[in-house]
Amino acid sequence: MGKDVEIGPYCVVGREVVLGDRVRLVSHVVVDGRTEIGEDTVIYPFAAIGMKGQDLKFQGDSEMTGLKIGKRCRIREYATIQSGTPASSGTRIGDDCQVMVNAHIAHDCQLGNNIVLSNLAQLAGHVEIEDFVIVSAMSAVHQFCHIGRNAFLGAMSGTAVDIPPYVIFEGLPAKYRTINKVGLTRHGFTNEDIHAVHLVYTAAFENAEGEALTERLKQVRKKVAGNSYALDAIDFIENRSTRGIAGGAKENYNRAA
Repeated sequence: MGKDVEIGPYCVVGREVVLGDRVRLVSHVVVDGRTEIGEDTVIYPFAAIGMKGQDLKFQGDSEMTGLKIGKRCRIREYATIQSGTPASSGTRIGDDCQVMVNAHIAHDCQLGNNIVLSNLAQLAGHVEIEDFVIVSAMSAVHQFCHIGRNAFLGAMSGTAVDIPPYVIFEGLPAKYRTINKVGLTRHGFTNEDIHAVHLVYTAAFENAEGEALTERLKQVRKKVAGNSYALDAIDFIENRSTRGIAGGAKENYNRAA
């Protein structure tokens, strides 16, 4: 334990757990396994942290590869965050994340910084989420999905495919609706940045007739060549997405290979 750690009543802390400075376990918290929790993180009652995952291939405690939670996270009541398996180096959560009531983060997930999982958000195993993503209440993300930075998944949605950066997806199944303009503005994106990102997704999702996606992205790349955010969006679609991405209202959208 680090300095000024506070462990409230009825908490259970396993023998391999590492608690950073000023970590606070409010009460009735269980932390087990090879779990490391960063400084100033607060965990609220009845959360279960670092327990072995529900992957049936790996059931022995000795097989678990651990969990690392970053600094200044807030993990609310009844949240469950599970240890990694030998399929990865462990479950990882970055700094300044908020995991709300009854949210679930399964084994081997990789989360960046400043992520919000709202009440009852559910992440299956091996999900990867980049920085500044919001997963809204009662939404579910299929195993091995990848969500790009500054994306927003609407409430009561479900996705079995990847969600690219800077967009709003929602529905069952979740589909592209528009770019996340409010979120981007809050995080300092300029009007020029937002316009460039919008051009990419207009090409990808809205102008889906005729040419293949690869050709549409090739053309829009020339228009946004000087904007790093727009190029990042193209890179996600072309290179980082492994499960494909879902189109918007137009059913003739050509899914990414």
